[in-house]
Amino acid sequence: MNAKARAALSRRTLLGALGLTGVAAMSGCAGSFQQTAGTVPGKYAKRQHVVFWHSFGGTPLKVLTELVAKFNDSQSDIYVEAQFQGSYEMTMQKLATAIVAKQVPDICVLSEVTWRKIHLADALEPYNDFFDGDVQPDQFMDQFIEEGTVQGKLWWIPFARSTPIFYYNKTVFEKAGLSSDGPESWEQLQEWAPAIMRQKTAAGHPKVLALGSTYASWYFQSNVWTWGGHYSNGLDVKFDTKQLMDAGQWMVDFIRKHKAAYLSQKPDQDMGSGITACYLSSTGGLTQAGLNAKGGHYQVGTAFLPQHEGNFGCPTGGSGIGVLKYAEKSRKEAAWQFIKFLAQPKNSAHWTVGTGYLPVVKAAQQEPELIKATKDKNYLTALRQLPKTQPQDLIRLIVSSAGDTMDEQLTKLYSSNASVPDVFGRLDKKLGSLADLIRETYDSHYK
Repeated sequence: MNAKARAALSRRTLLGALGLTGVAAMSGCAGSFQQTAGTVPGKYAKRQHVVFWHSFGGTPLKVLTELVAKFNDSQSDIYVEAQFQGSYEMTMQKLATAIVAKQVPDICVLSEVTWRKIHLADALEPYNDFFDGDVQPDQFMDQFIEEGTVQGKLWWIPFARSTPIFYYNKTVFEKAGLSSDGPESWEQLQEWAPAIMRQKTAAGHPKVLALGSTYASWYFQSNVWTWGGHYSNGLDVKFDTKQLMDAGQWMVDFIRKHKAAYLSQKPDQDMGSGITACYLSSTGGLTQAGLNAKGGHYQVGTAFLPQHEGNFGCPTGGSGIGVLKYAEKSRKEAAWQFIKFLAQPKNSAHWTVGTGYLPVVKAAQQEPELIKATKDKNYLTALRQLPKTQPQDLIRLIVSSAGDTMDEQLTKLYSSNASVPDVFGRLDKKLGSLADLIRETYDSHYK
């Protein structure tokens, strides 16, 4: 195969893996790459410039800005410029466009979904050759390193990792005479529903559970596992199985028959205003949940995700950092110095305490700042649940548009009279067709 043919194949692989066939008119991936545009303040002008794309806003952005500034002031050779690119999905789309245009950042925050697509597009540099005496893979949480490893190579360093946890209005639960530790199972929550809905909040009588429309399939992954099913086995879709049908029907009944749950655009805000007593959300929302509780004059509690008939399931989520293969070697090496800085236990602990994301470095849990924070039981919930978690079923992680397609259909199920067999039957066929489009590429990377 000549160079031109290899370039065309690389470009098709990229576009196909990311679902970006619409940018076919753009230039191919062959040839030299340049660093994407950025700004370096005058006092840092003589340093190696590293462009870091990320997806953090609000409180996480504040903490990240502190860490970047701390790194830039800690040495005199490297200047890291953090550039916000929007959501995880928007960041991936912009990164794909940047690669095709040959104008790339040096490192980029990628979610548990988007990194696999960029990896399939052969656009990431493996970390294996970067590790040195200062930082080794075994200093990170084992399961996060395993999740970022394919065929013996580490492509994705953990950073803002999370899991869903169960948030609830502890004040409402106590007034209802229920356990302040939260429910152990979905059946128990259903049993408690009438008592919860009899309580009064600022908004009147609350619903029991607000189901978020954003990342609905991430949260529902837990239900699927607790009912004994899977979204997929590898790329083989399993939405037409009895376990998935039963899990979906239980939630539909909780919405329509028991009138205890509903679809919400902002579940955390709904609990803050008293519309709901519970919701599922990322550990990364812990800080905001505390602020909402303070503003709403109630106590917030957190618990493990509910079980079903003794079965438990909880998916990992969040994001890590990838190094772009196309960046110059000197910039890759400089970026690695920044990543090592983030991996220092003190800095990892500060990120966790400030944001609610999980500690990704083992030694961070012995840092005084994190030890002090975990005196709050809500911080301990995610840490105690972590050993029971696992990566999501592959169909959501690796197939283009799978997460969005699943989210769309689940929100339809939660907000209409659509039947579970109809919705899940369509999903099974749609996802199966999408999976077939990348099966050859997947096999070449994972088998």
